[in-house]
Amino acid sequence: METRNKDYVVGLQATHPGELLEAELEERGIKQKDFAAQIGLTPANLSSFIHGRRNLSVSLAEKLEKALNINAKVWLNMQSNYNYDTKIISQREKKTVTQENTILQPSYTEELLKVLNRLSDQIGVLIAQNQNNSQPTLAH
Repeated sequence: METRNKDYVVGLQATHPGELLEAELEERGIKQKDFAAQIGLTPANLSSFIHGRRNLSVSLAEKLEKALNINAKVWLNMQSNYNYDTKIISQREKKTVTQENTILQPSYTEELLKVLNRLSDQIGVLIAQNQNNSQPTLAH
């Protein structure tokens, strides 16, 4: 059973732990190529992680902990949050698309056209009355 803090808010975009690693390396002045060698990865594999094309494994989390002194559980929690946020954002987007498709169903479109036609007729009446300098009244 999944439990989440009821105050946890999923934003519009999920943050991959690789983005945070990139920021950490920049802050420490460490080149990605050098860091990849330090933790036993190829630069290509590290780059894939940093750019979100690969997810964090327990093994990589442990390597990051050893190299940066940031607990592996912190990295794993970041990956877990990223996975959860990505799922919620995807569901939200699917729901939005479904709502948009519902709004554009023919029956809704026909009703919308009827309303627009009535409004257009009423606007025409108001314009005509205004041109005759009489008090505007809306037709029902």
